[in-house]
Amino acid sequence: MHSAFYKDGAAIALSFACVAHCILLPAIAISSPVLAVVAQAEWLHWTMAILAILASTSVVIFSPSARVPEFLLPAGLGAIWITGALFAENFGFEETLPTIVGGVLIASAHIYRIYRQR
Repeated sequence: MHSAFYKDGAAIALSFACVAHCILLPAIAISSPVLAVVAQAEWLHWTMAILAILASTSVVIFSPSARVPEFLLPAGLGAIWITGALFAENFGFEETLPTIVGGVLIASAHIYRIYRQR
């Protein structure tokens, strides 16, 4: 039980980190051009997305109670949106909106799961 709680917490934190990264990036770029270069690095986007999706996936793999449509649907859609954001620029789209939608979906699925278990 505690292990699943921490995995849910990690998935929530990583999902919100993706959202915060997208929302705060313009402020970071204005305040520090050096931080802006690091914040815009492709490897950082891939790392954050992979960690958020892996944390969410580990909950599904190791916790049978997560294998319900109420969790799988928003978490799965969130993972699709975040993955799509990684490739958005290749197709001429801005990556911010899909990342925010995906991060919120994943985080809300985990928050609902924690709430439901209590």
